[in-house]
Amino acid sequence: MAFTPDSRSDIGSGWEKAWQAGRIDLAALSATDLRYGFFEYPVDFIVEGHAFLSAARPPLTDIMFTSARSLHSLRATGAAEIDFTENAYVIRLELVGDQVRFTSTYNAPTPRPRCSFDAYLSGVRSFVTEGMAYLEMRYPALADNPALHRLRALVQVPVGDGDARGGGESQ
Repeated sequence: MAFTPDSRSDIGSGWEKAWQAGRIDLAALSATDLRYGFFEYPVDFIVEGHAFLSAARPPLTDIMFTSARSLHSLRATGAAEIDFTENAYVIRLELVGDQVRFTSTYNAPTPRPRCSFDAYLSGVRSFVTEGMAYLEMRYPALADNPALHRLRALVQVPVGDGDARGGGESQ
C-alpha cells in the first residue's frame, strides 16, 4: 500500500471557505470529518501484481482507518473488508492459515492474490505510519487530534504466528 501526496486535494470542496477563513481546527475535527472531507490522495494497493487500487483517490485517513480495522477483523473472525463510502467497491480479505487471501467486488483475479498475515500487518502499519507522519509534518495540529490517536492505537496489533484463530493450514 502506498499513497502519493497531492496538496491540491488536502481540503475537501465543502471545507474550502472555512479553511481559507481559518475556521478549521484540525486538532478538533472528528474522525468522520477527517475520513470524508480531507486528504484525497492517489492510493495504490497491490497484492501479487494485482492492483486492487491504482491511483484511486479515497480520503487517506479513511483508507488508513479501514485497513487498520481490517487487521482486527482478520484476527477476530478470519475475514475483513475494505470498503469505500464513495462507491460500491469492496476489497475482501480472508485469513486461511497464515495467509491473507484477497478478492474484490469487480475485476477479481483468479487465483486470488495472497500474502502472509505478517506481511499484510507490516504493510498496513507502514502505510498508516507513513501517512500519519506526512500529514502531521504538513499539518502539525493533527498530532493532537483524538481521532488520529485512535488510529495509532489500531495499528498496535501484536505480530503473531499469523493464524489468530489457531490451527488451520494454508489452502
